[in-house]
Amino acid sequence: MSSRKIDTIVIGSGISGLTVAGLLAKNGRRVVIVERNRKPGGALRRFTRDGIPFDIGFHYTGGLGRGQILDVLWRYLGVRPEITPVPMHPDGYDYFRFRASGTEVRAYYSYERAGEQMCAVFPDEAAGIARYLGTIKNICGKIPFYDLDLPLSPFLRDFFSSQDRPLPEAIASMVKNPELQAVLAAPAFLYGVPPAKAGLTMHAAVAHSYYQGAWGIRGGGQAVVDGFLKTLTGHGVEILTGQGVEKIEVGNGCINGVTLADRRRIPAGQVIYTGHPAHLPDLVTPGSFRPAFTHRIKGLEDTISMFTVFGRMNRPAALPALDRANLYCINRGFDLMADPAAVGNGSVLLTAPGRRDLNAFDDDRRSGDGVILMRPANWSETARFSRENSRTRGAGYREWKTAATKNLIERAAAGFGEGCLGIEPLAAGSPLTFRDELGSPAGGIYGVQHNLQQFVARARTKVQGLYLSGQGSLMTGLLGASMAGLVTAGEIMGLEETWDKVRKWQ
Repeated sequence: MSSRKIDTIVIGSGISGLTVAGLLAKNGRRVVIVERNRKPGGALRRFTRDGIPFDIGFHYTGGLGRGQILDVLWRYLGVRPEITPVPMHPDGYDYFRFRASGTEVRAYYSYERAGEQMCAVFPDEAAGIARYLGTIKNICGKIPFYDLDLPLSPFLRDFFSSQDRPLPEAIASMVKNPELQAVLAAPAFLYGVPPAKAGLTMHAAVAHSYYQGAWGIRGGGQAVVDGFLKTLTGHGVEILTGQGVEKIEVGNGCINGVTLADRRRIPAGQVIYTGHPAHLPDLVTPGSFRPAFTHRIKGLEDTISMFTVFGRMNRPAALPALDRANLYCINRGFDLMADPAAVGNGSVLLTAPGRRDLNAFDDDRRSGDGVILMRPANWSETARFSRENSRTRGAGYREWKTAATKNLIERAAAGFGEGCLGIEPLAAGSPLTFRDELGSPAGGIYGVQHNLQQFVARARTKVQGLYLSGQGSLMTGLLGASMAGLVTAGEIMGLEETWDKVRKWQ
C-alpha cells in the first residue's frame, strides 16, 4: 500500500462505492476501497457456468439515454467510453401474464406505447391509465436526477421529510381492474418492496426511469465494474480485495481510520460505509452512536429476497419472446411478492439478458443460451441452514435447493409453456446465498426496504467523517445506488458544487 496520506476509505465496491470513490478521486482526494470479497463489484459481478456468463444482480436499467443521468455521470467520471449500453429492442417490454385469466399485457419501455397497450387491454380504464402515467411524470419532473436543471438540496430536504402516499391507495384511486392494478404496481419488483408497504414517490422514481427507456450493457454488470476499475486506477485509487473491515475507529466523535481483518490499520479522516446499515453499529467503536439510533438501524427491514435459477435453454427457440422481453407470471391486485413456497401461486420471472446482447452484437453464441428464473423467497426457507459454513453446507441444504429448483422450473412451464421444461439448471441462489454474497441480514436483493414504515438513512452521520452510501441510504438499483454515491460525495465536497460539476458535463 502506498505511503501517501489517505483522505477517504470506502468500505464496499458495489456501484455506490465505485461512484463515490470516482467522484472524490477525480477531485483530488486520495481514496482507498476496501472489499471483503475476492472480486470487487458487489451485485454487479458476473460469473460463468459451462461457458455461459450470468449476472448476479444486474439485468437492465434506465437512465442511460444520451443526456440522462447515468450517461452524464459516467461521462463526467471518464467511465462512459469503457461501457457500451445496449438499448432494449424498439419493441421491448415486460410481459405480464395472469395465471387465473390468461390475460397478457406488454409494459413497453415508453410512456406512449405503454399507455396505448394498457388502454387496448383495459379500454374501460383509459382515463385512469392516463392519470397514473401523468402522476408518475409529474412526480419525477421534480426530481433532479430526471431534470438536471433542478438543484439537489431542496429535493433531498423534501425527500427525507415528506409524508408519502401508500402505493395501493394511490393506484386504486385511479384504476379499479385488479389485473391493471398489478401491472401498474409491478415496478415494485425493481426496488424489492411489497406494494402494500410501498410509497408512491419511491415507486414513481423507479418506474419513470423505465418508462423513459430501458438499457442493457454489453458484458453485463461486470463491464460496468471493469470500466470503473480502469478509471479509478488511473485516478490513483487503491482497491484492497479479500479484506474485511474489523473496526471503524472513532475517537472524540471523529473518524480516525479502520482496522482490517488481518490487523492492519489504515489511518484516514473519512470513512464511507456502503454496506447494509444494520452492520454498522458493530463496526464502530462502542458508544459512537446513541442507543436509539443503534436500535433503529439494526432493526431495518430487508427488501424481498429471491430464489434464482441460472440455467441453459437447450431449445432457445421455444421462448422467442425472451429476445426482447422479460416474462412475468403474476397474481392480480397488489399481492405480487407472495412467497410461492408458502402460498403456492406466487410470481415467477424469466429473463435472458444474453439474448438481448446477441440482438445487437456479434458475441459468443453461448451467452444467448443462458436464462435466469426467479421467484420471491423468504428468509425462513433457508434459516435452518444459516449456521452452517457457506463452503461446507450439508446434504440437507443441497436437497432443498434441488427441490426448489425443480419446483421453479415446473412453475415457469405452467406459466410460459413446456419449453421451460428444457431448461438445464447450472446454478441456484437462495436467500442464504444473497446474505453471504451481498451482506443483507435476511438475503434482501436490494438491501434495506425504502418503505412507509421505516426511515431512509442520510449520508451524513453524527460521527464526524463517517458517511453512509449504497442502496440503504437513498434509492435502490443501479441508478439509485449511483445517485447515493453522488449525494455522499456531495456531502463531503459540497452538494450543489458537486451536482453542478456533474450535470454540466454534457
